[in-house]
Amino acid sequence: MSRKLAETISTVMSGLMRPWGRSGLFRRRALWAYLFVSPAVIALLLFTIGPILFTFWVSVHHWNLIEPIPQMPFAGLDNYRYLLTKDSVFQRALRNTFVFTVCGVGINTVLGLLGALLLNTRIKVRVFWRTLFFLPIVTAPLALGMMWATLLNKNYGLINNILTKLSLPPQPFLSSPRQALACIIGIAVYQYVGYYIIIYLAGLQGIPQEYYDAAAVDGANAWQSFWHITLPLLRPVLLFIVVTNTIGALQVFDVVFAATTGLAGETSGGGPAGSTMVVMLHMYNTAFKFFRMGRATAMGVILFVIIFVITLIQLRLLQERR
Repeated sequence: MSRKLAETISTVMSGLMRPWGRSGLFRRRALWAYLFVSPAVIALLLFTIGPILFTFWVSVHHWNLIEPIPQMPFAGLDNYRYLLTKDSVFQRALRNTFVFTVCGVGINTVLGLLGALLLNTRIKVRVFWRTLFFLPIVTAPLALGMMWATLLNKNYGLINNILTKLSLPPQPFLSSPRQALACIIGIAVYQYVGYYIIIYLAGLQGIPQEYYDAAAVDGANAWQSFWHITLPLLRPVLLFIVVTNTIGALQVFDVVFAATTGLAGETSGGGPAGSTMVVMLHMYNTAFKFFRMGRATAMGVILFVIIFVITLIQLRLLQERR
């Protein structure tokens, strides 16, 4: 009886001790996992979350980049209040940014899809056309802006020389407040539409041909196949293109700066007469030309909120509903 009792107690004790042993092993493995992940987490905190929190902190202070950070005068919401109610340049820059975004994203989305549909057919030298469309994206935006500023120059630009030979009146292009923003949109479309063509093309080639064959057997024409097969299956690609293009367009800076600096006496871009002033360019001028870091970071926070809200709306509208 005593032997059976001893065996029972031993069995119970071993069962109780086994989870503790496994728990200790799990803890050691988890410790090593945390140890290997910690450099990435520390880098994320230092170089991403840290600057974001510092930006929010500076936006409620007055800072001129010279005064020590601990001595920054507290401003509260004065920077935001000034930007939204008194700064006419910021309001115009915000309006220009929205116009650039709506037009640029719309044109890129449509032209990218049309170009991908064309390249997805049995066109000759298809690789050559893909490379040709993709070349502008590998060009530095500053170089691209300077190149187009030269081509569109109203006095000696190549485009106006061609118009003159065709007996057409020369155009002011970037020197005109009415045409400058449209020219900037055209430059941006030229730069990025090839990239979106390639993205669309990858999505089109991922659609099985059997779907189109089945639709043809059922009597569907080309438009019906496009509307009921191609577009629904391209929804994830369309979501990626619209969201990334919108985020990039709302942060446009380099092309505008390169193409408009020096126009009509402008030394920091945005000309002529502020017709191409965008939020990022106004933020750059405010921070590094007038040394008003509080207002500049407040612009960054406002732009961040706008991008965040627009992205949420786009995800809500374009995501697949299950």
